[in-house]
Amino acid sequence: MINKLKLLIVSNDCLSSSSSNGRTLRNFLIGWPKENLAQFCLHGDSPDYEICDRYFFVSDQEALKAWRKKEPAIGAPTGGNAASNNQPIAHRPRNALTMMARNFIWNSMRWAGESFYQWVEAFSPDLILLQAGDCAFMFKLASKLSDKYRIPLVIYNSEAYYFKKFDYFRSKGIAKLFYPLFRLQFCSQFKKTLKQAKISIYCCDKLKKDYDTAFGLPSVVIYTATQMVPASNHVTNSPPRISYLGNLGVGRHEGLVEIANALQKISPELYLDVYGRIPNETVQLAFESCAGIRYNGFVSYDEVVEIMQKSDLLIHAESFSTFYKNDLRYAFSTKIADSLASGTCFLLYAPWEMACTEYLLQNHTAYVVDQKEKLLPSLQELLADSSKLKRFIPRALEVVSENHDAFKNAKAFQAVLLEVFHYEA
Repeated sequence: MINKLKLLIVSNDCLSSSSSNGRTLRNFLIGWPKENLAQFCLHGDSPDYEICDRYFFVSDQEALKAWRKKEPAIGAPTGGNAASNNQPIAHRPRNALTMMARNFIWNSMRWAGESFYQWVEAFSPDLILLQAGDCAFMFKLASKLSDKYRIPLVIYNSEAYYFKKFDYFRSKGIAKLFYPLFRLQFCSQFKKTLKQAKISIYCCDKLKKDYDTAFGLPSVVIYTATQMVPASNHVTNSPPRISYLGNLGVGRHEGLVEIANALQKISPELYLDVYGRIPNETVQLAFESCAGIRYNGFVSYDEVVEIMQKSDLLIHAESFSTFYKNDLRYAFSTKIADSLASGTCFLLYAPWEMACTEYLLQNHTAYVVDQKEKLLPSLQELLADSSKLKRFIPRALEVVSENHDAFKNAKAFQAVLLEVFHYEA
């Protein structure tokens, strides 16, 4: 039956191996016939046409243009043809005012016209999957499509925006005054859509527990998945190769600099190799002034796999600042599954309050440093004895098999969708 079920995905990011959100959904849809997948999304960067060849891209710029001219956006209603301009408004500040204006423009539906609905109707979906973010208009769109075509809605949620009573945009000036109104609008639409959804799928237990406490609605946990396998002939490097791969925003550069400085105190031969896109000048200056960081730029996912397998120690870091401890309380990086599956020693440097810290400690899968004063002695102890680099690897691979195996998780994810469809049929 799963081969016949037509799934319409509504999300910010397209299915892709080049972005964390895109790769998360991509892994959940392994084996799903691509002719039975369609996706509406805002960011059409490197769509994966091997898993899905029916996309409809509309960018923020196109939605704004459509609103001004009262004409629908062209979109990209057929596979292989991206919209003329499907880049998001990346350089405009995200704050309560700009997000409220964005919601207003998208909710006008002037971008849609007949072409969007014709595209949906030509596909004739049986089920809608919404990947949750902080855009109220995406929740409203998914709800509207579910109502219009009388098809069930499922939400995949790896975010905790509903619980953020503080201004996580860190707005300045008048924009800061509008955060309570922005949150009111978001939470109102979120609650309506959540109650309409047949089930929510969460990325970790901590997130599920708190949403269940708040709403008591049907839910399940399916962890982020990976297809990575350990290198068959891992070679130990001298000096040890220590690597971080991933997002360099959300304050993570602070922890990386602290780790690099600690490595230099242990030995001037020890460096932290960092891979990823530098998001702003603050991060760039921090890296340039840190002798222990070797910045290597952004690499493809295939290169990520190779680097992870050839490293001696993988690092993941979160900020210890009060703001980020609140903002990223439920953070569960997609790189955690890859790191655990790589066959390389994994060290997390993050506050104990975070979901990822709690998960790794409970499952005994990695070295965890949850206090700043423990960082230097922990690194000294770990690097003084190379045998300790292998201590957690067997257990990490067991947990990957239990919770993060891409094929098992795809089967579980698709079973949830199939159960919803059968129940509603």
